[in-house]
Amino acid sequence: MEIWNLIVMILIGSLSGTLAGKIMKSDLSFIVSAVLGIGGAVVGGFIFNALGMTPGKGISNALSTTFGVELPTNIVGMIVSATVGAIIILFAVQIIRGKGRRR
Repeated sequence: MEIWNLIVMILIGSLSGTLAGKIMKSDLSFIVSAVLGIGGAVVGGFIFNALGMTPGKGISNALSTTFGVELPTNIVGMIVSATVGAIIILFAVQIIRGKGRRR
């Protein structure tokens, strides 16, 4: 594995883990966010592949037509897929720990 691939994987994982933590209202450190995001990428990739979907394609097209910003679909897709997977993992952990929203 090339060092740049590892760096990109850690950065996307930490971004995705942080996004999932914010969405699920969890306070996570950088390392935990990165691990969560990498695990989320595995879960999200499996789910999107099983559904036959390409995550991030619509977002890339919308950014391109609206703002003229060209982002690689694979990067956006990785972030979306990893974030969705990390949200699923956080949700499962909250259910197992019994810390679901009971207000």
